[in-house]
Formats: sequence, C-alpha cells, structure tokens
Amino acid sequence: MPRSASRWMLALLLMSAACLRERFDWEQKEDYMLSQSDDTLKDGSVRMEYVSLVNAPADALFMAFSDVEHHAEFITGVTESKLVSSKGNTKTIDITNEVLGRPNRATIEWTIEPQKRTLSFKTVEAQFTDNSAEYTIEPSPDGERSKITTIYYLRDKGGHPFPLHSLRSAIKENYVKALESVKRRALGPKAVVAH
Repeated sequence: MPRSASRWMLALLLMSAACLRERFDWEQKEDYMLSQSDDTLKDGSVRMEYVSLVNAPADALFMAFSDVEHHAEFITGVTESKLVSSKGNTKTIDITNEVLGRPNRATIEWTIEPQKRTLSFKTVEAQFTDNSAEYTIEPSPDGERSKITTIYYLRDKGGHPFPLHSLRSAIKENYVKALESVKRRALGPKAVVAH
C-alpha cells in the first residue's frame, strides 16, 4: 500500500474512533446523575457539570423548564418566582428557593433559546449565592428521551453562612429535585418520577 494511502487509512480510523467515543448510549436506564464532575477553578469558583438521561421528550422538558416565571408552582424548593422584566429571549425573575434549609432570595436573569433547547441563567443579585448555569436539552433519536447537559458555576460571594463545599452538595440535591419537578410538569401528574 502506498504511503499516502496508509496515512489516509490511519486518519480515517482515528476519526471513526473519535466518533464512536462521542456516541451517547440512549439505551441506558434513566439517571439524573449519569455523569458528574466538580472542579475548583483558579479564581476559587467551582465548575460543576452534570449529564442526565431523562425519560421524557426534549420539547416537553424544555417547555416546562423555560417557564421560569412559574417555577414556584411546580419546582420543589422554589417558593417564589415572579417576572420582573422580559425582553426578547431574556427574562429577569425574582426567586426565592431553599438553600440548606434557609430561604435564598435572588434576582436571576434567564436567557432562553428555544431553537437550541438551551437555557442559561446568571445571578444579578442574591443574599447567599452567586451562581450561573447553562442547560442544554438534546432529544434521543426516537424523541422519547432526553439528555440534559448542565454546566454550573458557583462563586464564593463572601459573607454568606455556607461554605462552598456545603453549597456544592445542596446544588446537586436541588438539581435532582428540580429535574424530577420539571419531568413531572412536562409529562403531567401521572408521570413516573422515582429517584
């Protein structure tokens, strides 16, 4: 085999291997914490990434999740969510949620991109937390399930009563509760949500 042909074969093999590595296994059982990572960055902030597999269609999950001004009506732990302003694909919400047993009041700016099934938020003002996150919802090939990739940033605001390591575990716990709540909203009251 000529040298250039063997190089092309090697390149093709490497590209094929990369594609196989990136393939997602849609046949696995539902798991809200399919994979997770947690890294402390140079500035002291924390980057958390979660990948979840949810037995619900992506569009229904996205519609429920993006109903940010009504989160208090259906997300466990959220006691208030009130629309402050809305412009284009951005909504500013006053929210109160429970963090480690205490109410945390915050003003959050959400950016909602339906064409990408992506939502992101950043904290504008809060008592205890300074967070931001991005959620991407991908449909399975059959449209019956969804992969949710979440990248979450937690910054030490200083002056709050919680150390970052405690907030990390609270965020993970609240994330699972929120996914359960969003799934229930997306599928209706008869949804099977057991975790």
